[in-house]
Amino acid sequence: MDTPDRIGRIALIWFSLTTVIFWLPAVRGPFDGSSYEWGLFGLGGRGVSGDYWFPLLMAVISLAVIAGGWRSRTWAFVVIALWNVLILLAAIALAISNPDDFRFRGDTLGVDVSLAWIGPVLFGAGSVVSLMAAWPVYKSPTIVSVAWNRRNWWWLAGLAALLPIQFILLRFGDAKSLADQVGVIITMIQWFFADRVFRSCPMLLATSGAAARRS
Repeated sequence: MDTPDRIGRIALIWFSLTTVIFWLPAVRGPFDGSSYEWGLFGLGGRGVSGDYWFPLLMAVISLAVIAGGWRSRTWAFVVIALWNVLILLAAIALAISNPDDFRFRGDTLGVDVSLAWIGPVLFGAGSVVSLMAAWPVYKSPTIVSVAWNRRNWWWLAGLAALLPIQFILLRFGDAKSLADQVGVIITMIQWFFADRVFRSCPMLLATSGAAARRS
């Protein structure tokens, strides 16, 4: 038996998509240095100065949630659902109060897209999917016993091997240069494949229900 189910996998993929905003400054902060300026939810800084602790902490938490999700942990899908509902409410509030400034901007890649209309729709769909994934896991939780295997180590080694390449591209590439853009793209791809480190074939499915919930 595979886990999580299809809806759960979609919810995890969407969670990765919405949390890449933390991974980018977490990596680019030390790699780009003070030339890199970032801002998230009213916090910001240059390089690792200012509020750098915030994207770093959120990236670690996001990785923990992804790892828990691939093991069908109830708490992980509850966090995913809460996260999606919160960003949906924030998207609706921004779309109503300040639609002109509700945009997705990526200076390095030259991206500037209005989210005034598409944002609430996308985040609304993400919230529905995450709630659909969380409800069956919460109602009938199943504990999955997994073993760290060679495949996990290969993925971890492969993603870690990208770090010196990212450092060279981001540190020595001029702002908005091809090297800088490639470094950003690699960093984003790295995040989307980070979940592979935590995937493992289930070894044992424990009984679901109250007993699993207690564990």
